[in-house]
Amino acid sequence: MKSIVEQSHDFLLPCLHKGAICIDATLGNGKDALFFLKNKVKKVYGFEVQEDILKNTLEKIGDDRLVGIFDGHEKMHDYVKEEVDAIIFNFGYCPNSDSDITTLPDTSLLAVKHALNILKHKGRMVLVMYPHDQGRIEAELIEKYLKQVDHHLFYIEKSYQLNQDNSPYLIRIEKIR
Repeated sequence: MKSIVEQSHDFLLPCLHKGAICIDATLGNGKDALFFLKNKVKKVYGFEVQEDILKNTLEKIGDDRLVGIFDGHEKMHDYVKEEVDAIIFNFGYCPNSDSDITTLPDTSLLAVKHALNILKHKGRMVLVMYPHDQGRIEAELIEKYLKQVDHHLFYIEKSYQLNQDNSPYLIRIEKIR
């Protein structure tokens, strides 16, 4: 079976083309941004709240199509003024860095709401959820909101490993109208 990262990329792949606009809402070390860029997209917005991580990731990737933004993903609507083909969130903390610096339930929920508004028709979004203590609260808040989203506008599904209680899981979203 494929990893959560591979599954999230497989879901987003049909939206990627030479004119695609993408958002890596939790840039971190740039694994998802790099996935977008390798698939020849036009532009990737990458949001990161840790300045040193942002700087290192931008240097490491070294691609002008990656627009690094030193700000929280909840402010994406201040920076992204176009419809978006694909969006990915990896909630929690940046691997191999300070695990006390995490995404937060309220700002993450706001970011998801903004992301739904800028997603284009047939655009796709993936939320990778991590059920650590803070992550569980974040996931519950986001899922409670998503359950209320009009099913005529968005197709939303959740997939997880049934035989492991604390494994990361995916929420896949496609804008159908």
